[in-house]
Amino acid sequence: MIVAENRGAVRRSRCLPPSLLAAALLLAGCTGGGGGTSAAGSTSSTPASSSSATSSSAAGSSSAPASAGCPSVGRALPAGAHSKPTIDVDGDGRPDTEWIADQPDSTGGVAFGVRTASGAVFSATIRSASPVARSVMFADVTGHGEVIALASDGRQVLLYAVSDCRLIPEQNLQGKQYAFDLGFTGFGTGVGCVDANGDGSTDLVGLKLNLETNGEPTITRTIVELNGPNARNGASDSVVVTRASMEQEAQSITCGDLSMQANGVSTGP
Repeated sequence: MIVAENRGAVRRSRCLPPSLLAAALLLAGCTGGGGGTSAAGSTSSTPASSSSATSSSAAGSSSAPASAGCPSVGRALPAGAHSKPTIDVDGDGRPDTEWIADQPDSTGGVAFGVRTASGAVFSATIRSASPVARSVMFADVTGHGEVIALASDGRQVLLYAVSDCRLIPEQNLQGKQYAFDLGFTGFGTGVGCVDANGDGSTDLVGLKLNLETNGEPTITRTIVELNGPNARNGASDSVVVTRASMEQEAQSITCGDLSMQANGVSTGP
């Protein structure tokens, strides 16, 4: 995957509770830090209300203490938006709704976001020249309230943190949006959530499938470290592919038990 920073290792991304900014993927050749050299376009967030190739750490539901949730400000979802139930993003103990616009706006951007159970709506915009459908998935990296959004244009995956009832674009070392490569530039092939450093806590990682000519295929995993609005590549390692499903996971967008295909929402069919 391309990680804007170094399109490679994603060290553990720590998404902080709503009161703090959350602090991400393996980018084998990324030079910078999250956001990739060609971030899927600039993104803007509008506040309103608030894989792992080798393991299957769940990131579906947060176990963080329930809060009052993000306050509603009377905003509604865009007309025609595609929506689907998603995880609890604001810590009130209730599942929320992810959504994405069905078509680009007048500037070519595709809006996406969340509507919380409390009635809050906050969003950001994917800007990209990719001809592929846009998709988005929300996930709790550790299962303890470290919520992120992964927005894909089919070529790369833009990284956002969910904090203070807003979508915060994570920036790489060069000040561009951090992104994971999906094989388009050769820096990475996927995104996942796995305990890559063996400390018992799930990490957000960038994945790169390496199909060796002479030898067994391997997967490079790079931990993505989140510090407020900044994402930096951390430690990376390599694991041998021991089952066919690992190759598929290394070329997918997942986080624990969640996957973009099954749990994300898309502009396409």
